[in-house]
Amino acid sequence: MRIFSAATMMALLNLFISSPLASIIDFKELDIDFTDSADAAAKATWSEPDILTITSNGLGWDGEPASLRDGWIHTVPLALGLSWRPPFAISVRVSIHPEMEEITLGNGQVTTPYQGDVYVRYSPDAMHWSTWQVLQPNDSQTSIPIQNPGRHFSGTLRVPYSEREEYQILLQKYADLDVPWRSDEDAAVRWILQSDPDFFERETPFIGYIEFLYEGSFHGKQRITSFRAEVTYGMSGLHYSPDNDDIYEDRDSRPWSFRAECE
Repeated sequence: MRIFSAATMMALLNLFISSPLASIIDFKELDIDFTDSADAAAKATWSEPDILTITSNGLGWDGEPASLRDGWIHTVPLALGLSWRPPFAISVRVSIHPEMEEITLGNGQVTTPYQGDVYVRYSPDAMHWSTWQVLQPNDSQTSIPIQNPGRHFSGTLRVPYSEREEYQILLQKYADLDVPWRSDEDAAVRWILQSDPDFFERETPFIGYIEFLYEGSFHGKQRITSFRAEVTYGMSGLHYSPDNDDIYEDRDSRPWSFRAECE
């Protein structure tokens, strides 16, 4: 049984307050250890890798504390939902550690550098993506930064209902066919693309994958040690039963897996 923190439960309540049919609640996370070069390289890319390097102290460079280099971190796609049903609304929390340290400028003034910005985007097939949307920084007086010092961001992504309208019509058309499982959206997507290969170039009707982008200034000797994203969401549990129960086996234990580049 998965145990959610109070902050996560509040995010779920806020996300699903307007979604009365949401009965499948799920949680995914992405943890990147920037003190481990293999783990970091498998889960993200970053700017100027010949200058911003990985050491046991994290990702960064060893210039003077008051000096800086603008840079970015781009995570790999994170699959969400179930293998047969992706979500269309999610709540996201991101924590980057450690928090920014005060620096002394050349004129003797002491200041705390800006913590940077985190963006998120979504895709139905890991090829066609929405625009980047900025997450909001958590206020330093809230309980999350106080209990867990770092750089904290949060937000909600929701696909507009108008963006889902054509997709919902096609899902119903698929469900009216003689198919093994009328609620299998993975199979429905493949059916849609057979007759309309460019469908996802026009529409992004659900959230199969997300990516994160961090942009900020890397100050000398202030290395990033970790990046953690927590994603919570809910989906309607209403569905048709498959004709063969074997079709259903393991389908709830795997996330969305349709990828355009694999077709």
